[in-house]
Amino acid sequence: MDNLRHPESREPSQVERLFRQLVREWLWISLVLLPLTALLSYRAQVNLQDASPGLSALLSIGLLTCVLGLLLWRPRLALWLTLTGIACTLLISAGLAELQRWWSPTPAALGMLFGYLIWNWRRLSVVLTYFGWELARLDSEPKVFPERRRVLFPGGDRLQRQIMALEQAMSRARDTHRFISDGLEYLPVATMISDPHGQILLGNRKARDLFGGELVGDDVLQRLVQLGYPDLTRERGSPLSTLPLMEFRDLKERSLRLERAELLPVDGETHVGWLWSLTDLSVERDAEEQRAVLLRFLSHDLRAPHSAILALLDVHRHQVGGDLQLFDQIERQVRRALELTDGFAQLARAESEAYQFQPSLFAMLVLDVFDQAVPIAQLKQIELVHQVEEEAQESLVLADQALLTRALFNLLENAIKYSVSGTRIRLRVSQSGGWLICELIDQGKGIAAEELPELFSQYRRFSSAQGIDGVGLGLSMVKAVVDRHGGRIECQSEVGFGTTFRLQFPLLIE
Repeated sequence: MDNLRHPESREPSQVERLFRQLVREWLWISLVLLPLTALLSYRAQVNLQDASPGLSALLSIGLLTCVLGLLLWRPRLALWLTLTGIACTLLISAGLAELQRWWSPTPAALGMLFGYLIWNWRRLSVVLTYFGWELARLDSEPKVFPERRRVLFPGGDRLQRQIMALEQAMSRARDTHRFISDGLEYLPVATMISDPHGQILLGNRKARDLFGGELVGDDVLQRLVQLGYPDLTRERGSPLSTLPLMEFRDLKERSLRLERAELLPVDGETHVGWLWSLTDLSVERDAEEQRAVLLRFLSHDLRAPHSAILALLDVHRHQVGGDLQLFDQIERQVRRALELTDGFAQLARAESEAYQFQPSLFAMLVLDVFDQAVPIAQLKQIELVHQVEEEAQESLVLADQALLTRALFNLLENAIKYSVSGTRIRLRVSQSGGWLICELIDQGKGIAAEELPELFSQYRRFSSAQGIDGVGLGLSMVKAVVDRHGGRIECQSEVGFGTTFRLQFPLLIE
């Protein structure tokens, strides 16, 4: 389970923009309040007939600058810093009065008070803007389930509307958390979530049953060792991403498959944990083993007595007094049973998971199929023609050569079987748009249009097959093989004019 990563953007985040805007607001407040306070302090000292109004204005500016700087540095203590600044201003004024120096504290105190009020007003405005942006972004995201009905606030106060929207968003977040938690708990697969170092943070019901106890706080690797996971000879400190993922048999002989995925945050690439899943495939593997046993039985054990019957029939057919007609009927039924066994065995192999894919030259597979089909076609005096376009002669496909050859032979054998003497069968191979295209065109009986949708159904025999031996498994096997190769198969047919099968396989790009 891999995750696609995107490079982190160098654009500032919304939080960084928020703090930059707050700094700008603080600068504007300072640029307005400091000159105004200096002017008021200067005029007050002139009215008091002070000899040094400039020094008094500088004292007021200094005290106000200290308070404004502390408001930016410690915004949580804004009220206490303002009160402390006003108190210090009054104490300084009283002290100077004792020294027979008159200095009015009013401009500095008013500057601090207005600085506090304007600063908190602008901070609240910026925060409300940020909340609105976040809530709008949250609103635009896909909903996991139908949202609760929103309560509309009758008033027009922006703060109250934002509070109501925030409450709605928190309710949705809690609902989503509960939904995800319950969904994880009742997943049909044992699932665990760990931190980046492998400490288990959460394990669902299936995982607790599988490991036999609580998992939170344990190390995921130690738990896997206790379960019987092989190849855990990791060097100390090596990342969890190097842990090999495989299917294994645990100590209780269960077939388990381990999978892993990184958990990434919404913004950024540094993963915050791991998602682990252990899928119990015991039932599937037991079924596959039984299927393999049945396939071996069909391929060998069931064929042996039928072959023995045919041999005995061949011996006794020529004995004196033998009923040749009876022998022919017995032989026909035995061969039909053998054909049914072969067809079922081929279909079982085609639908199994034991494919052995390897790069294959498709043109060579076609030649092999033609070599097998030529004797059958010659018996019916049917001409076989194959045409491999130049660009497709070196085309490679990823294929199980034995099964794909058998599927192509089944198609060609059917074409021969349903064609009359003196006709021609063409097999054309080309490539287009990353696909290899194989077309098989005959001049046989054709298939009715209403029967085409059921063409690849098992044990289905069509009206055009009357009088021709068959069990109705060949095309089902062909469809299964083509699907497992990632290909497509189509059929076009017209009764009395022939049939065209079109197979497409993805090209193997070297």
